[in-house]
Amino acid sequence: MKVLQIQKEQWEEVKEIYLEAFPKRERKPFSSLRRGVRRGKVQLLTAVEGDQVLGFTAVIPYESMVMVDYLAVSGKIRSRGTGSEILQEVCRIFADKKIVLLIEKEDARAENCQQRIARRRFYVKNGFASSGIFTDGQSGAMEIMTSGGSVTPGEYLRLQKYALGRLFFRLSRIRITKKEGE
Repeated sequence: MKVLQIQKEQWEEVKEIYLEAFPKRERKPFSSLRRGVRRGKVQLLTAVEGDQVLGFTAVIPYESMVMVDYLAVSGKIRSRGTGSEILQEVCRIFADKKIVLLIEKEDARAENCQQRIARRRFYVKNGFASSGIFTDGQSGAMEIMTSGGSVTPGEYLRLQKYALGRLFFRLSRIRITKKEGE
């Protein structure tokens, strides 16, 4: 398996994985993802074997941080270590930066409670830790996880504002709900 910058002929496979992997409320319009790559704001890396796209990640470098905006593996091959390999490659490429990502906050009442627990366990297994910062917004209640160093609520909000742009940042209604220990 290789993890490489997206190639023009891979966009359709990436879109299929994107639509399958993320609920509508967590997806940006796919065209905005493509536009971000075209403008150089977003780096989209694909995990490929032969000519098959196994998964992808969209990352947004900003100052001393990199946000893993999306990480997804095709449902046809999940649980074979592909997601871990993609994440390890991101950590290698951006070894000098703090890597930041959002996961759904654990909630025993959530319909996808077990999926949330498994997702958090996956990131912890891959070297991520809770920042102790939680947010709420259009995507729901989220937890910020980091690798390579901690971030403050202010740094995280600046990263999100850069990633989304001013308008989408306002529309997302992201707000810090609590910092662990407060």
